[in-house]
Amino acid sequence: AGPGTPPDGAAAARRFVTLAPTLLGGPRTGSIASRTTRAWLRRPSDEIIAAVDACLVLLADHELAASTLAVRVAASVRTDPTAALAAGLTVVGGRLHGGASRAAADLVAEAVRIGAVEAVAARADAGARLPGFGHSVYRSGDPRFAPLLERVRDVGASAVVDAVDGIVAEAGRRLAQLPNVDLGVGALLVAAGLPVDAPLFAVARIAGWGAHVDEELAERPVRF
Repeated sequence: AGPGTPPDGAAAARRFVTLAPTLLGGPRTGSIASRTTRAWLRRPSDEIIAAVDACLVLLADHELAASTLAVRVAASVRTDPTAALAAGLTVVGGRLHGGASRAAADLVAEAVRIGAVEAVAARADAGARLPGFGHSVYRSGDPRFAPLLERVRDVGASAVVDAVDGIVAEAGRRLAQLPNVDLGVGALLVAAGLPVDAPLFAVARIAGWGAHVDEELAERPVRF
């Protein structure tokens, strides 16, 4: 960038997203979805790659979520765009944010082992919150859940899909909250055989953060 030209947050995000699969141990060529998936699976099916791709697209941006706010605050004080993205990464892994999909994956895996009714009942009896349900914005249902679950169905892991359907049915009898995208991500992780802590949420959200950095650099600095 020349003198007086603001740093390009979108370019920094593209570098971050492009590098992420390599940092995870994946190959250096192919689509981001393919490279990210192959960081853990040697020969993922086309259906698994398509499901991961859908997941990355659906999670790329979500207005001012906690991690996005962290990115914008960092950009507001005119830090380097890469450092602003790193601020988002420190927040996104929290168990109430991007890390929520791990708890959902644990629930799905348990439902496969012992049955959906039993898995939901065990959490209800313990007074624990059921992961993958409820959303502060989508009170009438998270619109990202259904299209992601459809991609998971295409993967062909029938036991996982049956478990998710059972969880949704049993939760519907017990809770007012509806399933959110975390349950879809958790189902994908289990169905595809990916690690439950695979950072799909973070890889996806970096793309959206880049646009937020660019937008924030054109605004007045934030001061809380």
